[in-house]
Amino acid sequence: MARLGILRLSNEGTYHGQDPDFGAGIGEESRYGSAPIWGQVAGAWASSVVAGDPAREGAYVKAAQELVKKGADAITCDCGFTVRYQHAIAAAVPVPVSTSSLLLLPTLLLTVPANKKVAVLTADSRCLDDGILAMLGITERSRLAIEGLEGTATYSHMWAERSAIDVQAILADTDDMIARIRKHENIGAILCECTIFVRVSPRIRTATRLPVFDAASNAALLIAAVG
Repeated sequence: MARLGILRLSNEGTYHGQDPDFGAGIGEESRYGSAPIWGQVAGAWASSVVAGDPAREGAYVKAAQELVKKGADAITCDCGFTVRYQHAIAAAVPVPVSTSSLLLLPTLLLTVPANKKVAVLTADSRCLDDGILAMLGITERSRLAIEGLEGTATYSHMWAERSAIDVQAILADTDDMIARIRKHENIGAILCECTIFVRVSPRIRTATRLPVFDAASNAALLIAAVG
């Protein structure tokens, strides 16, 4: 059975409490049929990776090569902003690489009607810049509705080197984002960049009644292709 390799940030976060709407993360074995192989990337703090620090590229390449040695048949990442390192990682290993759910965005723009938008939920909307969109072949933002987590308890949790957060705080921030999505007109689908949304995407899907794609959707497509 094919095994997924996941390159992870250096940050360490834990969750307190339980709620039916706070589900399994991107690394749960139940999603893929076999346990993923994790590879923590040295110095890959959320603050630097999301901001696009080019100095982190080499560490991601090295960590990806180590995952292949450990038996990974395909590789993804636990931060969607690692899409900036997509080309370098893919060129360095002999297995398929899909670093981010953002790679699904061009397809979603073709999937929904031309008069509809795709809402992009991201860790930091300020960092989802024109460079990333150009890499994806997207030259303008008129069909995107981008909402970020900046200023929330969830954002602070993700940026801390070591942190714990109650799941109810994440659900509250999720509901706030749902409310913001509803203010946009003509949304045809939702794409979640940040992997924390994997845990709450069913809640978003139920509340908005829209198709929701996330990092787990991207990873499942990747592992199915090699499995």
